[in-house]
Amino acid sequence: MVSVFQSGLAGLAMVVSTSSAFADIPPAYRNLLAEADRRGIDEAMFVETADMVAVLVPGGRAAVHADVIAHLPDRAGALSDWPLPEPEPQPAPAATPETDAEPEHAHRSLGGAPVALSGAPEGSGGWLAAPIRALHGELWSGHVRAGVQVENGNSELVDFSLAVELDRQLPYGWRVDNQFEYFLTENGDRTSRDNWLAESRISRALDSGYGYYAGGSYERDLVGAYEQSAFATGGAVWHAIDGDRLGLELRAGVGHRWRERAGDGETLGDWVAEAASDLTFQFSDTSRFESKTTVYGGGGSKIDQRFTLTNRLFGHWAVQTGLHIEHEFETEPGFEPTDTRLDVSLLYGF
Repeated sequence: MVSVFQSGLAGLAMVVSTSSAFADIPPAYRNLLAEADRRGIDEAMFVETADMVAVLVPGGRAAVHADVIAHLPDRAGALSDWPLPEPEPQPAPAATPETDAEPEHAHRSLGGAPVALSGAPEGSGGWLAAPIRALHGELWSGHVRAGVQVENGNSELVDFSLAVELDRQLPYGWRVDNQFEYFLTENGDRTSRDNWLAESRISRALDSGYGYYAGGSYERDLVGAYEQSAFATGGAVWHAIDGDRLGLELRAGVGHRWRERAGDGETLGDWVAEAASDLTFQFSDTSRFESKTTVYGGGGSKIDQRFTLTNRLFGHWAVQTGLHIEHEFETEPGFEPTDTRLDVSLLYGF
């Protein structure tokens, strides 16, 4: 309670004060802290993330502490033992024409680290400083998960599943999202399923909440109507809701779909329109729900829906339950139009 009360007083002081030497950190770093808070990571991981940011911004821990108090007051208690910026000195008398001060330089973008990477700012010597200097401002996140998957539709199998997701935040609002999934089923000495899926998308978010993206995917499915299929699409994205607990992203674009029929190996290609929504809801600090729906219209129309519920166990570990539904509107004779996959996985986030 004492630390929370102290944080509240500090936050009030920040608001009352007309300015501070380090009142603002670059928006890209503030967005990183906001995303860490939105993901509901534990206090220790938030402190590590804040310490990483402190290595890269002028003012070090003091500037980050002040910014967290101003914009993420619920997290201020985690940094209660960090310093705060010194009050800004009173302005000096106006300089004479002969002694005019040099014009203030504009703040450098995230593309170049605003501090020398040879040494962290005073008070920000956390254990993440060295790897952050090595990454030179590149921000990574993702997870690895492994578990079992029960399928229904064109196959009635129980698979072993392995998935890796790796996302990278780039300067100027750019972001890259990558995912790889692998499924394996063995009955005795025979491999019944040996399939995999790879997806990648690059996007850029603008200050208005809108942006644009381009992406693609490739899937090999030895028991489905199409042994191989691939998409390449691009278009516009709108971050309709970007709250602390609720987020909604909408995408619309056009692209091309390639697929190879199972059996005869005939290749089909069609132009498609894409409409997609990504919904996230943070039930609590340890529970998160996600819903991703993608609709492809045109030749080879298809709906792809994914629902996941992730519950953190401890530290970086969590259990994830997922439901994946795929429906082909133009399926081949002898194949089911809908496949469903229910999986339970152990997840490690980083």
